[in-house]
Amino acid sequence: MDQLIFYPGQKLNFTTDSELFNDIYTTEVKEVYQDRLELAITLHKGYLLLIPIGTNIIWLDPDLKPELISQVISRQPAKQTWSVTKPVPKNMQRKSRVIAIGSGKGGTGKTTFAINLSLALSSLGKKVIILDADIGMANVEVLLRLNASLNLTNVLRGECTLKDILIPGPAGIKVIPGSSGISALTHLDAIQFNRIISGFVDLEEEGDIFIVDTGAGISEVVLKFLESADDLILVTNTEPHAMMDTYALAKALAYRNPDIRPYLVINRCESEEEAQKCSQIFNKAASKFLKMQPELLGWIYDDKKVSKSLKNQRPLLLSDPRSEYSYAVLNIARKLLGRRVRPMKQSGIVSFINKVRRSFG
Repeated sequence: MDQLIFYPGQKLNFTTDSELFNDIYTTEVKEVYQDRLELAITLHKGYLLLIPIGTNIIWLDPDLKPELISQVISRQPAKQTWSVTKPVPKNMQRKSRVIAIGSGKGGTGKTTFAINLSLALSSLGKKVIILDADIGMANVEVLLRLNASLNLTNVLRGECTLKDILIPGPAGIKVIPGSSGISALTHLDAIQFNRIISGFVDLEEEGDIFIVDTGAGISEVVLKFLESADDLILVTNTEPHAMMDTYALAKALAYRNPDIRPYLVINRCESEEEAQKCSQIFNKAASKFLKMQPELLGWIYDDKKVSKSLKNQRPLLLSDPRSEYSYAVLNIARKLLGRRVRPMKQSGIVSFINKVRRSFG
């Protein structure tokens, strides 16, 4: 493909993949950056054309061959500009998948599961990045024996990029340390938002799947991370209070979004029969009172080797890949890859970050 040249003042024709914006429009390039284009917001039928963030832009100019695609990453109505990712050929466009993992209470094995699931997905050929979104608790880094000198807070201050804080983990996975920068994602100004979005656009080259390990419980930040993901997994165990707390989390999610459909993973089971029984009890209550039927994605046996792996700071999938725990997590990973991302208007890591920020106003 010939080198594409974009320049300020250039007129470009485009349409979108959205049914709401399917006319042919014209815009003007205002600024050209290494990773994005800043464009003039189009006036259409007397109104500013405000295309939602995450929408795919299809460029129609005959000089732009093969067909090029961008994605809307920000809008600045006050400046009458909007920004899109650097145009790429349609067959090169990447779309990551965001899987958020939550639990109604601490101690269910959520973070241990998130780490081992990431390793299992990596062993199946996926490029996996974990976002440690448990505010104030850097459990992912501790359990993987990683030392983060930088985190999202440094990115928001403009001191470094997202790629700078990405930590290589075992078996090819990578970790984004969150720390206090996670809560800051909920109230970004325009400059910080563009900085974060551009960073995650770049990271889509690094990862096929982003695993978001949220905090336990039902805080506002946790709920927003869970409901903004392409897929969400609720981790519980067979103890009655753990089941009740997970039901409370499902109830809070259903209240905010009646169409939400979480997966359920039951940890520390004595048998398949116990897992199925817990799932049936949970689904009976969720179906009756929440109009929700979480799908049982899998169950994990109560493997005593897990506690030893935690003490050694080495995930069980690596230290003992033939263990019952490892086998169960690998089966869950295979199930996930066998399922398409559930239908959503927008998906991927850029859309995820935008939904989190937008939901906090």
